[in-house]
Parts: sequence; structure tokens; C-alpha cells
Amino acid sequence: MIQVYVKLMGKGLKSHEHDMFPFEIGTNTTVRGLIDALHSNYRERFEVYLEEIENRTLRKDAIVIVNGANMVTKDGLDTKLSKGDLVVFMIAAVGG
Repeated sequence: MIQVYVKLMGKGLKSHEHDMFPFEIGTNTTVRGLIDALHSNYRERFEVYLEEIENRTLRKDAIVIVNGANMVTKDGLDTKLSKGDLVVFMIAAVGG
């Protein structure tokens, strides 16, 4: 097992729920595996980021940042996570 850090940001969350927290995952876990684990552990709190809950598909406006870089610039959902990584989930904001 390794420890990563997760930060959930989005509407419907209270300010203290935006704090970074440690989360244990298996070695060789990808962003996709982290999504499954977070949903299993946090259900409704994490579902704000999901389009389809049953197969844990991210919303189109969900952004996942791994160590300061959007996961799409890496390997997308197949981005492998390492000990100490910071993974931030957020919903894109639009407007002017």
C-alpha cells in the first residue's frame, strides 16, 4: 500500500471538505482505480464528480489534477499514481 493525498473541490462541499487528506491505495494504482476507491469510501461526497455512478464515469466538466498537471496531459485515467502524489478533483467553472 502507498499513501497519496486527495483534495476534493466542488459545489455542494463544505469548506472543511476541501482540505487535502491522505488516502491509501495499492501499488500500481491508476487514477481510474483511485476513482473507484474514493467512490467506495465516500459515496455521495464523491458522486458530484461522476456522470454515471454505476460505472464511475467522470463528468465532462470534471478536472483531475495530478501533481499540478491535468491528467489528460499524462495518461488520462491510466495515469499511474506514486507515493506522495497530490490528486485534486474539481468541477470546471464557466461564466464571465
